[in-house]
Amino acid sequence: ETDFSFAGNQREESVRSGLLFLILILLFPTSIQSQNIEADLGGYVKELGSVSLSNDLKTIRYDNILHHRLESEIHIGSHFEFRGDVRTRLFNGWTVNNTPNYGDFLENDPGYFDLSHTWIDTDYTVLNSAIDRLHLSYFNGPWEVHAGRQRINWGKTMVWNPNDLFNAYAYLDFDYEERPGTDALYASYSWSYASSVEAGYRIGESLDESVIAGMYRGNIGEYDIQLIVGNYLEQLALGAGWSGYLKTAGFKGELTYFHPKDNFFDETGHFTAALGSDYMFPNAVYASAEVLYNGGWNRSANPLGQLTRPPSASDLFIAETGYFVNAAFQLNPLTSINGGVMGSFDREMVIFIPQFTRSVTENIDFLLLAQLLKGSVFSDLTDTSNLFFFRLKYSY
Repeated sequence: ETDFSFAGNQREESVRSGLLFLILILLFPTSIQSQNIEADLGGYVKELGSVSLSNDLKTIRYDNILHHRLESEIHIGSHFEFRGDVRTRLFNGWTVNNTPNYGDFLENDPGYFDLSHTWIDTDYTVLNSAIDRLHLSYFNGPWEVHAGRQRINWGKTMVWNPNDLFNAYAYLDFDYEERPGTDALYASYSWSYASSVEAGYRIGESLDESVIAGMYRGNIGEYDIQLIVGNYLEQLALGAGWSGYLKTAGFKGELTYFHPKDNFFDETGHFTAALGSDYMFPNAVYASAEVLYNGGWNRSANPLGQLTRPPSASDLFIAETGYFVNAAFQLNPLTSINGGVMGSFDREMVIFIPQFTRSVTENIDFLLLAQLLKGSVFSDLTDTSNLFFFRLKYSY
């Protein structure tokens, strides 16, 4: 039996060394160039306020997040690149006041290495920093190799991704545009624009806590296709995906079959599949739709937690089926509106998602967004199912 007792000490030190490295980068100018090294820093500051209301408007709750993200890229010669990104968020409001150990919850890094640290943890304020990108990359012709915390994106559809074994994400977590990373080793070899073989290993303390998978990408006619096989935690996974066009409408999909490894011949597996389409109308309205069959649905899970945290690739939603429809329109070059509806065919629930965005200046964007949770699935769990967000973002 393999001894993993060293992992605990490594995790305790990794967050300190990672944060120290990124702080040291701040001592340099935002652009460093020499004969062999070029480094760039960027990022943004966001102010996100949220108000949650009960249906009768008698209960009102307010939360606030002040968020700074630092992004760094260091190009070393012509073949190597290092990336390190850290997000620091200051939380206050109703959630912090009424959630015991909220700072400990944020500090619980889901990755193999502990790269999250809570600096301030009181009943009124929590300050947390988390590194979600920290990897070294090697590029040489058709070869790419990446080692460290990174994002491995194998998804084809927009909302639910059964093929995304490494980095499934929660669509309703709109404020995390970069999406979570994972501690992994990853390599790819491409022999054309649409053809490649790729393999990844998400580090775990045992095979049942790891993801080891390979993918083939190719092209058939007007469609890009992919085939996936691998070890997904305690299950084996076999999947496929595609993207292309039906006449002038985009058409894409993913499906993955998951089968338990233990008692392989006695247990039955399940399929998870998503099918999506998008179309640009002559009046410039962009519409998209997606449906989901979630064969691995865990009926005992908390729906509210599932909606806003990265899901399992084998259990992507809070129901056995799901649908999403959306329409977006650019009012002018600086302003756009968007309206989405998410729901289920088998559970009493629907979520309305209206959105307004405005580019105030070249570096400042303003967002208004609501998530209105309707149906017995939510009314039994929360008193304030109507969420309204307003966000100001400055990028540099």
